[in-house]
Amino acid sequence: MYQIFINFGISYRTMKPDEVKRYIRLFHERDLPKVVERELKPPLNLRKATVIIGPRRSGKTYLLYSMVGEERERYVYLNFENPLLFGITGRDFPEIVDAYFDLYPENVGKEVFFLLDEIQNVPDWEIGVRYLLDEGFMVSVTGSSSRLLSREVATQLRGRGISYTLLPLSFREFLRFNGVDFKKRDLYGRKVHVIKNLLDEYLRYGAFPEVALLGDKVRILEEYLSVMITKDVVERHRIRNVALIEALVKLLLSNYARYTSYSSIHRFLKSEFGTSKTTVLEYLRALEDSFFVFFLPKFAHSEKESLRAPKKVYLVDTGLALFSKKDPARDMENAVFLELLRRKHYLNPLLNVHYYGGSGEKEVDFVVSESGRVVELIQVTLSLNDARERELSALSMAGRNLGCENLTVVTLGEEETIERNGRRINVLPLWKFLLATPSAPL
Repeated sequence: MYQIFINFGISYRTMKPDEVKRYIRLFHERDLPKVVERELKPPLNLRKATVIIGPRRSGKTYLLYSMVGEERERYVYLNFENPLLFGITGRDFPEIVDAYFDLYPENVGKEVFFLLDEIQNVPDWEIGVRYLLDEGFMVSVTGSSSRLLSREVATQLRGRGISYTLLPLSFREFLRFNGVDFKKRDLYGRKVHVIKNLLDEYLRYGAFPEVALLGDKVRILEEYLSVMITKDVVERHRIRNVALIEALVKLLLSNYARYTSYSSIHRFLKSEFGTSKTTVLEYLRALEDSFFVFFLPKFAHSEKESLRAPKKVYLVDTGLALFSKKDPARDMENAVFLELLRRKHYLNPLLNVHYYGGSGEKEVDFVVSESGRVVELIQVTLSLNDARERELSALSMAGRNLGCENLTVVTLGEEETIERNGRRINVLPLWKFLLATPSAPL
C-alpha cells in the first residue's frame, strides 16, 4: 500500500547568511513555472500576515508564486523544506532581513514582500513573522498543519494574521488544468462529452494538481499518502506506534463517506492493539490536522447532541480511496462535500456543513447553513431509479422540519425538477453541480 519511514532526530545548526543570500538570489535568477489561476485569492496588501494552510501538494507553493509581481527582487521567497535553509528559527529573521538588504540595498525603504513556504518547519516561526510585520514588510506564509497554524495565528500573532485554506482542485480548476475553458454556452455543445469524461478521471484519481497534470497517477498518490502520514502525522506529532497509525489510516480509507464514531473506532482497534481511547482520539486529531480526513458532524439544535452523534468521514481527495475499495457513489458524495468545503473557505466563511438525520430519522447527506440559518439541503445518489422514494421523502421532510426551500438532489447523470409536498426539488447531474458556484450559477 504505502510505507512509512520515521526520523525523529532533530538537530539545528547556526544560520549561515551566505546560504540565505544564495537561496534568495537563486530564486530571483530562475524562471518561475507557469501558474494556473486558482479560485482562492488571498490578499497580500494587508498589514497582517496572510496564512495559507492546506494539505501537502495542494498548490500552496504555486499560490505564493502567483503573488509575485513584476519587480521580482522585491519578493523574498523562502521554502523551509530546502536544505539551504535548515536550522533557521524565528529568532534568525532579523539576520534574514539583513542578508536580503545586503543583496539589494537599493530596496531599503521600498515595499518588500516575504513569502514563507512550509513555515511549520521553523521553530518559533511566529516570533519571526511578528518581527517582519513590525518592520513594515508584507508577509504571506503557508503550512500543512491546520491545528498548529490556526492555534499560533490566534494566540501568538495576536490578531495579526488571517488564515485561508487551500484544497485540491475544484472541478472547474481541474478542467482548466486539462486545457478545457468552460463557458455557459458549452452546456449545449459537444464539449459536454469531454467534460463528462474528465469527471470520471476527477473522481477516480482525485484533484491534486500534479496528479491532474502528469501520468503514473497511482504512484504519485501513493507517495503523497506516505509523505502525508510520515511527515505531517508520525514525525510532527512524534508518534511511536506506527502500526496503530497504519491500521487507523486503513480503517478511515475503507469508511470514507460513511458514518463512524470515536467509540466504534476505539473498540475496533482495542482488540488488536490494546490502546486507550485517549490515544485513538489523539491520533485521529493528528490525521485531521494533516488534512488527510474531515469529520462531518450531525446538524442538531443542541451542540451536545451534535458532539455525541456519529460523524461522517470524508477524504481530502477521492484519489486516496484507490488504496482501499473505491465506490463510485461514495466518490460522488466525497466530491460534493469537498466542493461545499471550498465554498466555505473560498467564498463565504459563514457557511457551515453538517449531515441530517440518522438513528431512525430519514437521512440527508448535507445541510448547508449560514449563521445558523439553513440555506440548502443536498442529497447525493448515483441514480434516483432505485431509490427515488427514499431520497425524495427524506429531502422533503428535512426541508419542512428545517424551513428550507432550496432542495437539491445530485445524481451521476439525471436532471429534472420535481414537485414534492409543495416544495420544488432540483435534480442535477454531478458535473453541473461541480461547475456551478453560488457566485456564478449555471
